[in-house]
Amino acid sequence: MMVLVGMAAACGLTPAPAPSPASPTPAPSRHEASPTAKPSAASARLSVPGNPCRVLTASTRSKLGMRQGTKDRLDPACKWSNDPGNAPPFRFRDLSITYDAGFKEFTASLKDAKESFATKKRSDYRQPSAFGGAPSVKGTIQQIGTAKVGEHFDEGYYVYFVYEVGEAKRGEGKAVLRKGNVVITISFSGADVPGRRMRDGKPIGNATAQTAIDVVAGQAIAAVR
Repeated sequence: MMVLVGMAAACGLTPAPAPSPASPTPAPSRHEASPTAKPSAASARLSVPGNPCRVLTASTRSKLGMRQGTKDRLDPACKWSNDPGNAPPFRFRDLSITYDAGFKEFTASLKDAKESFATKKRSDYRQPSAFGGAPSVKGTIQQIGTAKVGEHFDEGYYVYFVYEVGEAKRGEGKAVLRKGNVVITISFSGADVPGRRMRDGKPIGNATAQTAIDVVAGQAIAAVR
């Protein structure tokens, strides 16, 4: 479950409390992804998976109804999408995971990653998409799926927003996490279209986006080693 602190929302939601350190945490089932623990400060720089499209298991993709991931040669992100169907109502869902550890010849340092994370956060808190306004939900991530800050990743934030392209509206949730010198971005977006006109579509809500990101976060984080 995603836990946010300092959360702000247009509808006036109260901030989510941070989990109590004293509270016992149930162990994840053997079917859940178990993200790797945070490396020590003295450890070597972490590396990212060679092919991000292999990060998610078939079982995880199935939970979200996603087909096999695809990656363009010049795009660092792997992208997955569902089958929206052949007749209305249509259900569009898209997922992407991006790893940023600098260029192959110039692996990002811890300082580089911290600066990149801070820059992304400022930008996303202000306007996460060129096709939309400010996010309606934003906050610092304390837990995402089974992964916890300070244990499985160093810092993270989340934003939810609605954007419009060609009169078609979509809702999107974006989680950005830093694990050592690597910045991970997980985005989930979509819309439900009742008929054949995209402009009549209803953007997915924040809860739908958060739930989907929770499902994949553990495996996305564990792939950074």
